[in-house]
Amino acid sequence: MLTTETLYDDMSKGRVDPSKWRILSFPMGDGQTWTWEEPKARIESRVNGLALTVDPFTRKHDQVHMFDDPKQLYGSTRTFSVSPDRVTVFEVEMGCETYRSNADDLRDAFAGFILMDFSTGMIFDFISTGQKIGAIYERLLIPGVTDEKTAFTYLIEAPFSGIRTEPGKLHQYSIRIDASKRRAEWFADGKTFFKAEGVPVEPKEIMIGWGLFTLNPVDPVKGSVSIHGQGATGVWKNFRYYFA
Repeated sequence: MLTTETLYDDMSKGRVDPSKWRILSFPMGDGQTWTWEEPKARIESRVNGLALTVDPFTRKHDQVHMFDDPKQLYGSTRTFSVSPDRVTVFEVEMGCETYRSNADDLRDAFAGFILMDFSTGMIFDFISTGQKIGAIYERLLIPGVTDEKTAFTYLIEAPFSGIRTEPGKLHQYSIRIDASKRRAEWFADGKTFFKAEGVPVEPKEIMIGWGLFTLNPVDPVKGSVSIHGQGATGVWKNFRYYFA
């Protein structure tokens, strides 16, 4: 049983390590695949971590919200088991800066630390615009896994948490999953940010993700309204995973 912190990737190599991360894609249901990748994304070293810049965002989908949201999304090449009887902890240091966006609106452009269990549809995220920090608690609408009644998305702000940020500032983000108690907790710099009780299913295997996103619903008439010339840079370092 793992009892101490395990460093998955410190992100210090100045490039995306293909043994640890890959650009994610998802079947569209018609024999085609949607890939969450921007054609002009830039990768560079920054503050001993890895910076991803997309400026401006161009990737969008006019029908499917889940395809429209991520602009560039990386997922871990392995999954991480959630303990059935201990607290499973995922951590990272992350910062963000946005360009020509409404940085007071978490949906407009943000960097994300993403925990995904595609077998159940459960998603647990920390996000930041560089001016605001938020959490996402979500169960994706995945045919055969969830339906309109069981899928949900909550975007949480915690203005009284005492956590303040600024463009480019790194914070330590921690998401703790207690499967046996159906509980998930979000911590920023050691301070409680959000807690979800009664998680509808027990997460089993988590894929860690990171990238740049928007979160504006697809308009039924106009299609995607997620891009308007804005862009962002996210910085990530020291992805960790352990049991507490």
